[in-house]
Amino acid sequence: MTTINDLFPEKGKLILTGGGRDFIEKLGVETVRQLTLDILCGENIRTQTEQLTSRRVAIAAGAMVALFAKGWAEVEDFTNQLSDMALSQLKSSRRSDNALIWPANWLIGLTGKGFQNVLRSNPIAQEKYIQAFEVALEEAAQKCEEDFGSIRMFLGVVEDEHGRVCKNLEWRDITRLTTAIGCLTLTIRGSDKSIYGKLFEKLVLGSVLHILGFEYVRSALSRPIERVFWLSDSSDVRECDATVRLRAGKIARFDIGFIGSGNSEIMKDKLTRFANLLELDGKTTTSQTFIIVDRMPQSTKTLESASRAGSEITQMSMQFWPQELARRLESRLSYRAEILDIEEEELYGYLAQKIESAPLLSFLNIDEILEEDADRLQVSLPDDSLVDISGDYGGNDLGFFDNE
Repeated sequence: MTTINDLFPEKGKLILTGGGRDFIEKLGVETVRQLTLDILCGENIRTQTEQLTSRRVAIAAGAMVALFAKGWAEVEDFTNQLSDMALSQLKSSRRSDNALIWPANWLIGLTGKGFQNVLRSNPIAQEKYIQAFEVALEEAAQKCEEDFGSIRMFLGVVEDEHGRVCKNLEWRDITRLTTAIGCLTLTIRGSDKSIYGKLFEKLVLGSVLHILGFEYVRSALSRPIERVFWLSDSSDVRECDATVRLRAGKIARFDIGFIGSGNSEIMKDKLTRFANLLELDGKTTTSQTFIIVDRMPQSTKTLESASRAGSEITQMSMQFWPQELARRLESRLSYRAEILDIEEEELYGYLAQKIESAPLLSFLNIDEILEEDADRLQVSLPDDSLVDISGDYGGNDLGFFDNE
């Protein structure tokens, strides 16, 4: 019996798997280093990655068109069979297998979040949902017929050297196809947002602290113990993204997020998530909090909240924002970084020089590097990499997973 997995192109499946690890491996360390430098100079991470996401969405949409073309050619009454085929694949597949779960979800108008929220992750509710979904699409097709006229589309595949199989698509077929493409777009865009955010949070924060003169160590127990930083500290009630130890008893904690001015609630959460006192090495230590975001809301409430919480906020949308962060560090910790003595016109060159020695792979817990050629680096990552690729994350968008 033909399944959705049989119909979905193999090369299309490649872009539904993988994550941040594959991004580093296939794109190359030096290209990622340049992207990180651009963010340190005020460039928008979304601008940097949008073309990658757009390409991945387009390829996935093409794979979905190919699935429909093959289905209409090989499966009798394919449009009416779609929902049952999708449900069957959902029931027989592991939830973590994106290459199987995602296409099946899309064909019944769902994303991963939709499955969780609409069906509350309850497989028993699926059949009831399918009935309502089928009715909604039928009504939509009739409405399209009334509003936009009797439009026809023809989708064909080359059967052999002698002929071509074509499907005359009516509105009920068209709405099934376009609904699936809409769902895949939402899934992939959400997936990429998670991947790039988590990946570059570590790269950017690790790089800027390295540039400001701190040495990266694995944990609070590592040596040396002065002018060092480590990533992903959970010694407080809430985990922070990095901790700097200037010297014993002189601590700063950092939280970074690529959030914009429209996310005021997330900003408030960041301002209240850390305690000023924490236990470190068996001793109670006073810490300073530094928050790094893309842009702040256009109101004074955020700054007032930061002041009450004893926190400092730095915006990555500022050109050469690492220098502003250094000023705030000097104010709070009496630590003067070398970057404060660099003139503005020399800042780009200074940052470019300093980031060359930043251990980007160490920030991601990548321990082994294999040099394939002079221009590109392939990397091997352990299973416990700090890059989180769980949940609804997808892979890299430029077709980097051809060797998956």
